[in-house]
Amino acid sequence: MVDTLLSALDAARYDFVDALADVDQDLVTAPGVIGEWSVRDLVVHVAAWAEHASEAIDLATSGRGAEFSYATTQTDAMNEGILADARTTSPATALEREEVAFTSLRDRVASLDPSMLSTRLGNGDSVEEVIRYDGPDHYAEHTGHLRAWFADDATDDE
Repeated sequence: MVDTLLSALDAARYDFVDALADVDQDLVTAPGVIGEWSVRDLVVHVAAWAEHASEAIDLATSGRGAEFSYATTQTDAMNEGILADARTTSPATALEREEVAFTSLRDRVASLDPSMLSTRLGNGDSVEEVIRYDGPDHYAEHTGHLRAWFADDATDDE
């Protein structure tokens, strides 16, 4: 099961990076990908949620999974904090942060005992569920946003 999760994470991240390659460098900090969010903001956002999944894994593997108390009611506030952080981050630093966050998450998943995937955390989610929603599902969601934004731009240019 860990191998399947790693494959999903790798594929989703590959697609995200591929979509980033299509970004016009003059538009990296321009708002509009999602509301007022720029590509840079989105990269920091994806990195922060990958870090969030790594934290959940760390808590679970250290026997402190009950301390993971994230609730979806916190998402908007967390995203606002991430956005404020992103706005003070250079595009290059955003990309570096995402790469480190992805690599860290991938390494944790790769070394995870498969029995840990079903471990319930303090918020009721399993370790696997957190990895999926903060990892491959999140990358896929925002890859779609990148592709849609630039597809709209291409249509507008024609």
